Amino acid sequence: MSLPSGLAVYNTETTGAVHKTLSLGRDYFCSEYFGDEYAPGDLVAGRRHEDLQRLSFGDEVLDLVLSSDVLEHMPEPYEAHREIFRVLKPGGRHIFTVPFDGHASLDDRRAALIGGEVVYLADKLFHGDPVRPDQGILVWTIFGLEMLVQLAKIGFRPAAWNLHEPEQGIVGPYSLVFEAFKPPAS
Repeated sequence: MSLPSGLAVYNTETTGAVHKTLSLGRDYFCSEYFGDEYAPGDLVAGRRHEDLQRLSFGDEVLDLVLSSDVLEHMPEPYEAHREIFRVLKPGGRHIFTVPFDGHASLDDRRAALIGGEVVYLADKLFHGDPVRPDQGILVWTIFGLEMLVQLAKIGFRPAAWNLHEPEQGIVGPYSLVFEAFKPPAS
């Protein structure tokens, strides 16, 4: 599979089947988050470092941003959404997955950064981390319907797709994929 010429794609991971397939494209960018000690855009062991809350990309340079279970691991996920909106071209899309509770009106904020300190608002929850497999990574937010409202306030047209494609390995009763579409300039 090859990407159409001139389609600029940014993937927030540097491993896996999607990365392997897309990495053949000329306008493909990928990164990991290695910690606050690095500046966005730095290379760490040959891989690009990016903080989604302050991306190094210029304005309106990407057609597609992909992230899979990433936004819940940052203290200000809507700052990341604003940054993604900024770097997307008009007509661009952010396709992503996050932990989502469709029965909750509001996001479940499990931790907050207050005065530079992590304050836990609920029991600590960690997910596996491919960059630091021995440590795990903190879950700051489990998203609710509030996320769709916040995306619309940023300027996106949000949509959710409940996928069930057993022949493609997508199984389960609640396999949600979100699309945040940046409308064309009018």
